[in-house]
Amino acid sequence: MANALVRYIASLSCFLLTSINLHAVTLDEQRNYFDQAKAALDKNNPLVYYSYKKALQGYPLQPYLAYLELNNRLKLASDNEIITFVAQHADLPQTRWLEMRWLKQVADRGDWNTFLRYYKKNTFTDLDCYYAQYLYQQKQITKANSLAEELWLTPASRPNSCDAVFDNWKKQGKMTADMQWQRLKLALEAREYRLANHLISSLPSSLASQGKLFAQVAQKPSLIQKTEDFKNNNKTTKDIVTLGLVRLVRQDPEQALSLLNYYGQRFHFTDEQKVSFANNIGLSFARRFDERALPILAQYDANLDHDDVSEWHVRLLLRLNRWQEAQQLINRLPANLAETNRWKYWKVRVAEKINPKDPTLKEQYIKLAQDRDFYAFLAAQRANTKYQLNNQPIMINNNMVLTIKNTPALQRSIEYLYKGMDNQAWIEWHNMTRTMSDKEKLALSQLAYDMNLYFYAIRTLAIASYWDDLNIRFPIAHRRTLEREANNRNINPNWAFAIIRQESAFNDRIKSHAGAMGLMQLMPATAKETAKKFSIPLARPQDALDPTTNIQLGTAFLSQMYSRFQNNRILASAAYNAGPGRVNQWLRNTDKNIDFDVWIETIPFNETRQYVQNVLFYSVIYGEKLNIPQPLIEKHEIAIINNK
Repeated sequence: MANALVRYIASLSCFLLTSINLHAVTLDEQRNYFDQAKAALDKNNPLVYYSYKKALQGYPLQPYLAYLELNNRLKLASDNEIITFVAQHADLPQTRWLEMRWLKQVADRGDWNTFLRYYKKNTFTDLDCYYAQYLYQQKQITKANSLAEELWLTPASRPNSCDAVFDNWKKQGKMTADMQWQRLKLALEAREYRLANHLISSLPSSLASQGKLFAQVAQKPSLIQKTEDFKNNNKTTKDIVTLGLVRLVRQDPEQALSLLNYYGQRFHFTDEQKVSFANNIGLSFARRFDERALPILAQYDANLDHDDVSEWHVRLLLRLNRWQEAQQLINRLPANLAETNRWKYWKVRVAEKINPKDPTLKEQYIKLAQDRDFYAFLAAQRANTKYQLNNQPIMINNNMVLTIKNTPALQRSIEYLYKGMDNQAWIEWHNMTRTMSDKEKLALSQLAYDMNLYFYAIRTLAIASYWDDLNIRFPIAHRRTLEREANNRNINPNWAFAIIRQESAFNDRIKSHAGAMGLMQLMPATAKETAKKFSIPLARPQDALDPTTNIQLGTAFLSQMYSRFQNNRILASAAYNAGPGRVNQWLRNTDKNIDFDVWIETIPFNETRQYVQNVLFYSVIYGEKLNIPQPLIEKHEIAIINNK
């Protein structure tokens, strides 16, 4: 039947091709044919594609259409046809999915020789489950059981192909009550309640009531306040209480702290559980600058095993002006933290607080200032020395650039961009980098920059972990519009450039999952409100994607934040990211006369802290590029509390 259908399609295709005037086809015509063929293939109608197939030869996106057509009739395609396609289009991102679906069919019909020839472990869960089925069939029990356990211990639902694996695993006596409980725990921790309910229904009777209680506490953690319901000092009760404590901190941190003290005397918590408490209860108090966090952090992260917890422990001490304790903790930080510029800076800064007359301080700051990041620039400002940009443009082999320029994957990516298929374009681009050497990635980054694809250039440079080419990393796009609008709004163009670089990396078509749009990542409601307030034409929300309109709206809103926070870029940048209400709340919780660097370091949101640091750091770089030098922190911004 399959061969008959293939012969029929082939003959039909030949017939349809004769109806087309086979003159030289232009690129515009091919683009039109592509649109028609894709629309038809999306409806599982291949006839339009067959009629244009010859005319589409040489068009960059023709392989994508070939994939769609083959995928639609995968069940009827021969193995050789699939194998040939996979070999010919190995660089096509969709090929791996086609191969996965085909291998499922191969396994379903029991052709294990073919399956094993093309199967790669840990690529697709479905295929791993089929492989485990094969191992059981071949009586490779130990290996099969090991893979089954690996597939079982996950919070995610598993495909149907795993059912037979778990049945065999159970027959081997390996699906113990403890294994069932472990997976339930993983599911509830991940809030996968549908899977959790399914797992509870299959628990042994000895755990059924505990399983139901576990799910109830996961969704209503205040239940652990009824301590008489959790008297048993066993593993299951401890797991339930542990998750309840972790969840309760968001609803009632005071109660969570009280219960932690109570349950901590009854249960012997594991090191992992202690870190979980420190990471949730301790951090909750630390981010509110509540000194009650200190004993929790000290007790439950005594060995500084969790980076975020350890860093917030230091931040809280900085915020409380407990300089000697901060110094002691900084000296204990693990190497992966201690060697960062962040904690190198604070090591010197705390030493300065303890002994401001130390004659070696300036030398230490100058040493740190030789680098290029926010903390190195802070050090340079404290030492009153120049910022070191350390710009080292990449050296490109022109032959390599030419070779990359002619690769089908790059041509597909560029064509996707032309067609407005941005997601497909990035998938192609990123997939292309997976097989490239670092030198090829750098060449690709330069090529993207030369094509004004700044977002792609910046991202590719980051993939190559090369940070020293400041021309590519910090492009100057839309300069005339941005300088005009920034000057109209009385804000520094350096800062506006830095905001765009941080928000979108100059991708004017980008939309966030939350709905933020364009260069300056404006939410629709913000764009509408700003347009009305500043009389900026905005007929439809999507018009905010237009670069000029987006810059007009973004700089207007930025100027609004700047004015609201008394021309303080630290606060205005934080407000642009987290909202002015949040910033006002943080300021209300701030003691007077706090140092500006301590305030920045202790911004409660990790994302906003990094955002503010990046924007200030980028502003210095753009100041050099635009020949408008600007310090990292202006003098009036240093007295941060006076500006609230």
